Amino acid sequence: MPVEKGVRFSFNRAFYNPKAEVARGLGILAARVARPLSIFETFAGGGTRTLLYAKYVRPETHHVNEGHRGFLCELLHNYLENNLPTDGLRITVSDFLTDGQRFVCEGFRYDWVDLDPFGSPSPFLSTALSLVRPGGYAYITSTDTATLSGKRKGDDVRLYGVALRPWKTYAEMGARALVYSVWNTASALNLSVSPVFVYYEGYAYRLLVRVMDRRSPEGVGFVQRCRKCGTYSVSVGAKGTCSVCGGENEVVGPLWTGTLYDRDFLRNMLDEAKTLGWRKEEKALRKMIEEIDVPMYYPLDSFRFGRTPSPSRVVKLLRKAGFKASRTQFHPGAVKTDATVPQILTVLS
Repeated sequence: MPVEKGVRFSFNRAFYNPKAEVARGLGILAARVARPLSIFETFAGGGTRTLLYAKYVRPETHHVNEGHRGFLCELLHNYLENNLPTDGLRITVSDFLTDGQRFVCEGFRYDWVDLDPFGSPSPFLSTALSLVRPGGYAYITSTDTATLSGKRKGDDVRLYGVALRPWKTYAEMGARALVYSVWNTASALNLSVSPVFVYYEGYAYRLLVRVMDRRSPEGVGFVQRCRKCGTYSVSVGAKGTCSVCGGENEVVGPLWTGTLYDRDFLRNMLDEAKTLGWRKEEKALRKMIEEIDVPMYYPLDSFRFGRTPSPSRVVKLLRKAGFKASRTQFHPGAVKTDATVPQILTVLS
C-alpha cells in the first residue's frame, strides 16, 4: 500500500504515479500559501490529490469530480480509510469535457481549480478557467510533452496555437508554449493569467496561474535562435535576422516571454516546505527561485569544448564578467544568461 506524506492509498483500477510526488507536493504547498476556501478538483482518479488537499489544506468546500465510477469507488475507500473530514466534501461523477460547462452555468466558482487530465489540457482549459473565482488559482497539468517539445508538427498549432521546433531547449520552450495557451484561452474569456510557477518533471508540466478578471497583453512574443551563432533572442514580432551576427533566425511562437515565477509566492511556499520537512519540494523551489528571468537556456554540451565545463563554474565566470547567469530546472547541464553565445565563448576561452 503506497504511503505519501502520511496518507495511505490503495489502488486496483486507478493509476498512481509515485514520480509525481514532488509535483503534488508543490500543489499542496501552493494551496497552503493561497489558503483557498473552495477547491474544485477534476480527473481525481483514485484520490491521491484529493486526500492530500483534505489533510494539508482543509478547504471549507471541496468539490471532487471523476468520470470513472470504478476510480471513484477507490477514491471513497481511500478517503474513509484515512479518517479525513467530510464536512464540505462534494463528489460528482461526470465527464468534465461534456458536463463541465454545466457547473459553470449553475454558477459554481472556486478559489482553486486543479485540472489534471491525461495528455493535453487544451480541450478543458476554457471550462476550468471559467470555474475560477477572479483572484483565484488554476493548477494545470500537461503530459503532452511530445507536442510541446516540437515533435508533433500540426498538433502544436491545433492544440496550443503556437508553431514550435524540436530545439535542444525544448523543455523551456514547451513550458512557455503551455503558459501562452492558457493565457490565450483566458484572453478569449476576457480574463488574464499570471504564472506563479511552472514545474517540469521530464514527462509532464505542472503550471500554477493566478486568474484575474481583466485582460493583459503583456508577456507574449516570439523567440528566435540564430542558425549561425546560436544566440537566443526575444521580440514582440518575429525577426528573421540575428542582431548579434546577422545570421538567419529560426523562430518559434507566439510564446509566453515574461517571467515564469512569482518569487515572493515561491518563498512563502519554501517556508511551508521547511515547516513540513518536505526536502524534495524545498530543493525544487530553490531552483525556481534562483533561476533568472531570461527566456531559454544554453546546454553546455552543445558548445565545442574539449571538456564540458560544469554549469556552476560557468555561472560564476559569467557573473564575474558582469552578466546575469543561473542554472535552470529545465536542464541539469545548462545555464541561463543574458550574454550572447559569442560573449559566452569569450568568457570561457
